[in-house]
Amino acid sequence: KCQLMSNIIHLQIDGTDSSARVSEILHRHHKMYRVSFENGYENIFYTDVETGKWVEEDLGFTDLAWEVGNQIRTFMRNPIHVPKLLTWHKQFINDRLISFGFFNFMNGSQKFYQIYNANKKYMYTLVDMDNDEWQILGNAPSINKHIDTSFVHQVIQILPLYNVNAK
Repeated sequence: KCQLMSNIIHLQIDGTDSSARVSEILHRHHKMYRVSFENGYENIFYTDVETGKWVEEDLGFTDLAWEVGNQIRTFMRNPIHVPKLLTWHKQFINDRLISFGFFNFMNGSQKFYQIYNANKKYMYTLVDMDNDEWQILGNAPSINKHIDTSFVHQVIQILPLYNVNAK
């Protein structure tokens, strides 16, 4: 069984020495860690699948994410980044911005779409089942609690448009 990694990192934040506990979060698509700082601040940091740069969850490419990522990289089992090129779609529908990235591939006759949110975090995989139905495959058992069904319906309407000329 895989042993989850937990380490202490030391870094400077605004010129002050600080330390933080780093706990690995198993994730199929990102290198991901929960980082708890001695001042009480805690957040999740993960790698962008396209660039390998570190992202601070809900905040983006911050200086802190860069610093934390540099410290984590020193003890990662596999620090090599293999880029995954996503297609990004941004569109206003009924005054609401729909923004997502996707990576698509075939498995047999079915089309799979790994969906990433605007923060570059993997959300779930949508599978076009060839019978006008779609299936959602997730990364966690609690995924169904967090799905925005209106967003999914809009994404499902948009994805086939990218395949019209792909033959």
